Amino acid sequence: MDDKKLIQITLGVPSPWFVKSVELNTSEERVDIYFDFIKGSEFACPICNKPCKIHDTKERSWKHLPLFHYESYIHARVPRTKCEEHGTKIVDIPWSRSDTGFTSLFEADVVALCKEMPVASVAERAKIHEESAWRILAYHVNKALKHVDLSQLDTIGIDEIAVKKGHKYITLFYDIKNAKVIHIEVGKGKDTIKKFKDTISKKINPEQIKYIAMDMSPAFISGASEYFPTAKIVFDKFHVICMMNGTIDDIRRKEYKTNKTLGKTRFIWLKNPENLSNKEKKKLHSMKDLDIKTAKAYQFKLALQRLWLVKDLAAARNYLNKWYFWAAHSKIEEIVKLAETVHKHSYGILEAIRTGLDNSIAEGLNNKIKTVVKRSYGFKTVKYRNTMIYLVAGKLELSSGLPTQC
Repeated sequence: MDDKKLIQITLGVPSPWFVKSVELNTSEERVDIYFDFIKGSEFACPICNKPCKIHDTKERSWKHLPLFHYESYIHARVPRTKCEEHGTKIVDIPWSRSDTGFTSLFEADVVALCKEMPVASVAERAKIHEESAWRILAYHVNKALKHVDLSQLDTIGIDEIAVKKGHKYITLFYDIKNAKVIHIEVGKGKDTIKKFKDTISKKINPEQIKYIAMDMSPAFISGASEYFPTAKIVFDKFHVICMMNGTIDDIRRKEYKTNKTLGKTRFIWLKNPENLSNKEKKKLHSMKDLDIKTAKAYQFKLALQRLWLVKDLAAARNYLNKWYFWAAHSKIEEIVKLAETVHKHSYGILEAIRTGLDNSIAEGLNNKIKTVVKRSYGFKTVKYRNTMIYLVAGKLELSSGLPTQC
């Protein structure tokens, strides 16, 4: 088998295209592959797909994957067809999409690497400009987003994360059942939920959303109530216990000023007992029975966590009412305030217990997203940041137009 036939088979380029010649430049470590088409061939109009005769051709080049350690490029004269209905159009070529200087295999490699590496590093490895790598990534991510199927969406999660210093946030909307990000909005106000509704309304009836899992943000509650009035609001365990942990830490920091034995104990009070090391268990055991607010607050946390072990809704409601009464009479200002918040939002907490829903899926994805956000401080645009979030947490079907192998 000669080298031209081998390359054509490897690239998977069909007739009427064929490899006309291959040029190897060892000094520049470069391979140039020249394609041509069989004389007299007709090509399909890219709009109506009808066979048409060639009007003229234009010379073009595309960067391809390296052949061994040599850079490789494909060259061809690309036909323009003259369709009776649609006029003169450039034909679709089998190794690349239109309006790009890279082959589809090259772009597939760039997209795959960007999932694991900073885009700047990928660009350096691929020997292209960083902006070119971003354009490749944005094209395929945006294309995949247009084809996201929301027809079965009925349960969403909402969470906000900081993306810049100075209290700059984005709000993320999750498909909880499929564990993926489906929408991103700048800010964390009520209007983010309206914008989300406007976006999904183009694909589905918003009334099919039955449950919304979130934290106790007044803006989120107000937005969900107004824009998704038929959906049930769910306050998941993670956010409730996170709020409880915040209260304990606040109490510990204040109490540390007069009780230095609380030094270096922050994470002991925030962990569950089963997750403590032996050293931490000994430290906790020596302090939990002391007459200190932090130890008492820790008992309220453990008691609140036991709520989620109660599966019967009536029993759970009774348990939560008892916990509220106990906490509200604790004479610990921070715990009393927390108890009032929990009591006010008990409807959503009990809904989480009834349905078994929580936002833990979203919290797991947030670890990936926060890694991306750390890199995003150097991103030039919001579009870049969002592109990366969708890439790592959107479970996008990027295979369309992107071959998986040579």
